[in-house]
Amino acid sequence: MAYEAYLDKEKRFKLQAKDASINHVNRIFYCKTPGCKACMTLVDAAHPERAYFRKLQNSPEHSSVFCSADGNFDPTKYEEKKFNFEDLADKIMRGSEGKNTRGSGNTEKHSGGGKKSISTVKQIYLMCRKYVEYNGIKTNIILADERNFEENKNGILGTKVVQCTYYHKVKDEFSYIMNYPSFPYKNGKHIRIDFGNDRLFWEFYNKIKTSNHKELILILGDWRTGKVGDDCIARCTIYRNRQYSFLKT
Repeated sequence: MAYEAYLDKEKRFKLQAKDASINHVNRIFYCKTPGCKACMTLVDAAHPERAYFRKLQNSPEHSSVFCSADGNFDPTKYEEKKFNFEDLADKIMRGSEGKNTRGSGNTEKHSGGGKKSISTVKQIYLMCRKYVEYNGIKTNIILADERNFEENKNGILGTKVVQCTYYHKVKDEFSYIMNYPSFPYKNGKHIRIDFGNDRLFWEFYNKIKTSNHKELILILGDWRTGKVGDDCIARCTIYRNRQYSFLKT
């Protein structure tokens, strides 16, 4: 699923799903990714905050995992004013209850009439893929993905969700090296994830062992940059299995 697509086969004119009108229903659109030949259709056009593009069944396959990485975040299910990334990240990583459920106060409301609050790594990711700002929080500072790769390619620092794919296990250690932001990716980088104990490592191993190295994995952690000479630009430690999510696209 995607939130933008091209109106024309030559990929000159782009349309945001939220800006579509009744005239765009039943039209064929073209994937936003350069070189991808997939054809798209507009879904839920009557509700701008829930509208998105989906690949047609008889269309060529997407050429990249990024084509459908946006997922489908429905803001009507969540209460935007409850979102506080620092508190939520602390709760996910350490199990602590947040003290504050407010953002910065400069809220750009996105029709979030639901009673639930965002509570998982996957929900954080999907929200960040859809919005530049949510409850006054700039989403590009809490998600490191292909869109802000240039800003993060020399080091990832602080509490963030990082989009990556599996690369390999570190020999004789309970650790993994991952591709950031994906594989294959031109001039992509490596990051490292360690585990608080061997049980967490084997839980992760059992989920990743069948990976095709292209499946997107989301890691929430307190990231620190690598040292001079390190092969990895950043690393973090997994203390709870809620810190990661495998994105099925």
